[in-house]
Amino acid sequence: MGKLLIIAILIVVAIISTILVFVHNKTQEVPELLSSNLAELQAKALCREALIYGMRNINNGTVSMSPGTNTQTFTNFEVMEGTIDSIQYISNATNDTIEIISYASYQNADEIILHKSSALVSWVPTYAQSAMSSNGAIDVGGSADITGSLDENCDPPLSFEDLFGITKAQMYAIADNYFVDPPINPTGFENITWVSFNNENGKLKVTTSGWEGSGLLIVDGDAQFSGGTFNGIMWVTGTLFINGNDGFNGAIYCEGGIEYDDVTLLGNCQITYDIGAIIDAFSGTSLSLDYELNIISLFEDD
Repeated sequence: MGKLLIIAILIVVAIISTILVFVHNKTQEVPELLSSNLAELQAKALCREALIYGMRNINNGTVSMSPGTNTQTFTNFEVMEGTIDSIQYISNATNDTIEIISYASYQNADEIILHKSSALVSWVPTYAQSAMSSNGAIDVGGSADITGSLDENCDPPLSFEDLFGITKAQMYAIADNYFVDPPINPTGFENITWVSFNNENGKLKVTTSGWEGSGLLIVDGDAQFSGGTFNGIMWVTGTLFINGNDGFNGAIYCEGGIEYDDVTLLGNCQITYDIGAIIDAFSGTSLSLDYELNIISLFEDD
């Protein structure tokens, strides 16, 4: 009986020793695994920073974007334990899209972690990237169809000068068409059109499906649409009500008025963000658009 007890104790001690050795080995592996994962994350973050650096180089003209491939190779471009090795730029014939590829390495003890990130970027207007923007609320109901983003309660508030590059007074001075207290369904809205009101209850009203307008439309007051189409940019200083089978292609801005909802979209109206319509609206004027690069898609390749 005594021998059996001793043997049992020895077996238990052996099992416990084995478990302790296993746990000890695993305990040593965990920091190494965490360190390796952290190094991979650091290498990925470094590649992301390199992509942003590459976009900045294109924006400020440091990199010449002629069609084809342009590669920047760096020496001692070190960030902490990591290094940006190179950035590659690949553009098509029209430069409307550009692929930026970044390569980075990160030192983890005796191991070097390599990482590659790539982004497809495109030029977009700096201050015209939404289908509709409003300093106040945007109430959408009915079967209203919006293609593009809606930005409501804008903070910071909408800036006329940021979008157009000139003040309202300067825009008024160069307008091609002027309407004061216009009748319902006024015609002749093209290039730069300025609408204002002597009547404090005045409102631009469009009610017919055959109405058409294009270019830059500045409404210094309220506007109401229940029909018609407009291509370009519309800027409304008051409130905007759209209800009907309307079609708006480009971008709409509403500073807001005293109503609870600055913008109301009802009926079957269609609001579509259209960069082509925005560019066309500016092309018929002496004004110019500012552009910036936006990331269309992002890829990671370990």
